[in-house]
Amino acid sequence: MKRQFGEYQQYFQSHFDQWGLTKTECEVGSLILSGISLREIADLRGTSETTTRQQALSLYKKASVEGRHELAAYFLENLLIAAQGSSKPSAQSGS
Repeated sequence: MKRQFGEYQQYFQSHFDQWGLTKTECEVGSLILSGISLREIADLRGTSETTTRQQALSLYKKASVEGRHELAAYFLENLLIAAQGSSKPSAQSGS
């Protein structure tokens, strides 16, 4: 399971790099994708909630998404597509 988490982090980071996110935006993005609220992210990072909100908005703009739900949906959709592409169709019995 730990290996899979690392693979997901690399997958997220590759997109973050493509979008040109700053180190801070990458941190905020990873925490958002972990399901942590902006208030909790601010507390964890020792910043104000307003600052964290601005960093999240900047991330969303660079990623061309409207918010945390669309960001999560983007990654989920792409992971599902990748999973479907890597699985081979099974042979149907009786053919």
